[in-house]
Amino acid sequence: MKKILFTALLSVIIIHAKAQQITVEEPEFAEQSLVLTSDAAGKLLPRENAVLKTKAAASLYLTGIGKIKTRITLNGKNSTAIVKKEPTIKLIVKAVDNKTDPKSFINLFKFEVKQNKRQALVSELGTFSGVSENSLSSIDYNAKKYGESSYLISLDNLTPGEYGMIMGDPNALTKKNTLMVTTFRVADLNE
Repeated sequence: MKKILFTALLSVIIIHAKAQQITVEEPEFAEQSLVLTSDAAGKLLPRENAVLKTKAAASLYLTGIGKIKTRITLNGKNSTAIVKKEPTIKLIVKAVDNKTDPKSFINLFKFEVKQNKRQALVSELGTFSGVSENSLSSIDYNAKKYGESSYLISLDNLTPGEYGMIMGDPNALTKKNTLMVTTFRVADLNE
């Protein structure tokens, strides 16, 4: 009787573990990302052209004291990709390979929506305060290797709003002429 009970319990654990296994294929190209809609399906996230805009406060021109801020800016209030608010949102992000710690080159951040634009502060320089940089890596995430050259990124407790992701190239120091941002909107679809 104990053997039958043990075998049945072990079978349930194995079936449950296999049911939790993610079987989504990696995106086709490096720097493409999928949001998982289930353990067996994902949706490709859009990539948008962004601009870096630098602006000085009026007081800097008048008194020589003030701040200069650089923001990454995207046109439009919303991303075309809507992700249902869940306790954990999972992304599969394809890179050239998955040998580098993704936290060193994948930055996730939340946009502020102003007028008809999405903006995120990149750096700030004050007359007396010095430089504040790397504001884009403000969202912490867990990551592990996935497939041959991707990462499985888990984002916990994201609040509704507009989000962006920028990937650097961990294997090269070259810079592209355009700044591409992967975007998505987290929405509470239960309301």
